[in-house]
Formats: sequence, C-alpha cells, structure tokens
Amino acid sequence: MDIRQIILSNMKNKSKEEIKGFIQDAVNEKEELALPGMGILFEAMWEKRNEDQKDMLTSWIKESV
Repeated sequence: MDIRQIILSNMKNKSKEEIKGFIQDAVNEKEELALPGMGILFEAMWEKRNEDQKDMLTSWIKESV
C-alpha cells in the first residue's frame, strides 16, 4: 500500500465529525507531518468536483492566502 491508499483507507469509514476533527486537529497543531494527509484528502476531493466547484474552491483558497 502507498501513502494515498493508507490515508484514504483510514478515512473511508470515518464519520463527517471524525473527518472534521482530523482536519481541525491538523490545522490547530500546525504539524508538518499532517500535511501529506491533508494533501491526499484535498486531492481526493478535487478529483470528484466539477469545474464550477473547482472554481469555488480556488476562489476560497485565493481569498485565504
């Protein structure tokens, strides 16, 4: 298994609240070790979005940086 498969497998059966908690913990702790996992979750989400949703996400990112 590669890291993508491990992260996605670990998240697959989590509730929305558990996933939100994972994300919030990663943001709060500012741990660089969490960055690959966050990137993999972002990649998985991005791949399932349509162009309008991708435009919205990129707008949110632009506003946030």
